Amino acid sequence: MKTIYQLIHRHLLTTPSKTAIYYQDQTISYQALLNDVDGFANGLASIGVKRGSKVALFCANNLEFVIALLAVAKLGAAVAPLPLTLKGQALARALKQIDCQFVIAWHHISRELLSKSLVAETHLVTIGQQVAREHIFDELTKRQPLIRIAYQDVAATDDFIYTLTSGSTGQPKPIVFSQQTKINRAFKATIEQYQLTSNDVVLVSTPMYHSLAQRSILMPLMLGASAVLLPKFSVSAWLDAVALRKVTFLFAVSSQLTALIPHLDEKKLSSLRVVVSSSATLAAEDKKVLLAGLGCQFHECYGASELGVVTNFDITAPNQVLNSVGKPLPFVDVEIVDSNRQPLRQGEVGEIACRSETRFEGYYQLPEKTAESMDERGYFYTGDLGFIDEYGFLHFVGRIAEVIKSGGINVYPRDIEQVMSLLPEIDHCAALGIEDSHFGEVIYLVYSTFTGQPLAEIELMKHAMNELTDYQMPRKYIFLTELPKSSLGKILKPEIKKQLQALS
Repeated sequence: MKTIYQLIHRHLLTTPSKTAIYYQDQTISYQALLNDVDGFANGLASIGVKRGSKVALFCANNLEFVIALLAVAKLGAAVAPLPLTLKGQALARALKQIDCQFVIAWHHISRELLSKSLVAETHLVTIGQQVAREHIFDELTKRQPLIRIAYQDVAATDDFIYTLTSGSTGQPKPIVFSQQTKINRAFKATIEQYQLTSNDVVLVSTPMYHSLAQRSILMPLMLGASAVLLPKFSVSAWLDAVALRKVTFLFAVSSQLTALIPHLDEKKLSSLRVVVSSSATLAAEDKKVLLAGLGCQFHECYGASELGVVTNFDITAPNQVLNSVGKPLPFVDVEIVDSNRQPLRQGEVGEIACRSETRFEGYYQLPEKTAESMDERGYFYTGDLGFIDEYGFLHFVGRIAEVIKSGGINVYPRDIEQVMSLLPEIDHCAALGIEDSHFGEVIYLVYSTFTGQPLAEIELMKHAMNELTDYQMPRKYIFLTELPKSSLGKILKPEIKKQLQALS
C-alpha cells in the first residue's frame, strides 16, 4: 500500500520537469518540489521529528505549507494545520489538545509561542524572520543532503493530519485522518468521480488549514497533474488564475461562487471542465445563474469533515432536483433516523447518518466522543437534518443544534433564510432562536444588505407574511453591516448571538 510521498515521488521518475505547482509568478516542477521536500524532511529528522511525531503547522497558502505537509508525510509524522489567526488561550489549548511536540510557524506565531514558553526553541521552525535561536525553514531545508527514497517503515495507515472541528457549540474535537484516508478521498471521491487525469490543472483557493484545500493540493500531486495555489481568494485573483493557467477543475466554497456571479462575463473561462461547489448549499436561483455563466460541468456536493464527500449533484444533468444536495456516492450509504437512531420513512426529516470508505479514524484521544458519533455498523451521525425524496435525492434542512423550538414547534432556520434571501436587497441573512420565557425561543432575523443600509421593517414583515407560515415569522429584524463568517464563508451564528447579547 503506497504512501502519499511514494505516490507523488513516482512522477519524479516519469515527468520530473512537469509543473507540479503554479504559485503567483513561480512555476515549480516535480523535480524542484521534491528537492525541497526531501531536504526539509531531512532537516526535520535532524531536529528529532520521526514517525509518530506530532507537528503543528501555522502557515498561509504558500509553497512552505506544501513542502512541510509532504515532508511530514514522508517521515510518517502527523501534522496539525492551524489558522494564523489563532491566539491566546485558544492557541495554547490547540497545541496541548493534539500533543504537538514540534511547531512550524510564521514568525509572528513563533514570537508568541516563545514568549509564552509553549514550545522549546529546539523544536520550533520559523518561516521568515528569525525570532530567537530557533530553526529557520529555509536553512533547515538546505542543511541535509537530499535523499530521494521514501522511508521504508512509513505506512499509509499512519496518522497524518489532525483537523480541529470549529468548536462553535463546545470544545473543538481533533479529527484524525490517516494517509490512507486522504488517498481514498483523492482517488475514490474526486479523481474517479470527476474523471480527472494527469492533464488536469486544479485551482486551490481556500485556506490550506482546511481539509478541502489539503485535498485540492494533494490530489493533483498524487495524480501527476498540476495545481495552482492562490495565496488568498479574491474574485479578480480567481478569474485571472483560471484564465492564465488554463484551470480545468476546482472545488469552491459556495460563498466564493456567489461572489463570482456578477463577474462571470469578465473573463473567458473556456478551460474549465468541472466546478464543484462545497461547504454550504447554494440557492436554486444561484445554481441556475452559475450553470449558465460557467459553461462547464457544474456539481454540488454535501459532506462532513469526518466523512469527506457524501453526495454528488451534477447540476448540468437533466431532470435534477435543484433544491437537493444530490445522491450518495457509490461507496456511501445514507440513512435518515429519528432521535433514537431508528430509520425514518421516505420524505421524513431526521438526522443524516452515513457510512463511507472515506470516514475519519476517530477523534484524537476522545474514545467516548468517537463511540457516541458512530454505531456498531459504522454509520457516522452527522448532526445534520435532512430527508430523502422519492427519487433518491438527499435534501439538507439544517443543523440539529440550530433548530428553533418556538411554541412547541420545530422551526428550521434554513426555510426562513431561503425565503428572506429572495429580497433583492439582502446580501446575507441568518434566522436565530433567542430564548423567551413564554415561547421557549422566538425567531430573530439578522441580515446585511448590498447597499450597507437597513431595509424598512414593514417591507421585511410584508415579505415574510406573504411567504412564511405564522410559526416561521421572525419576531425581530436586526441589521448588521456585515455578518461574521468563517474562512470558508459560513455564517457564524454563535458569533451573531454574542453580538446580540452585547447589544442588549
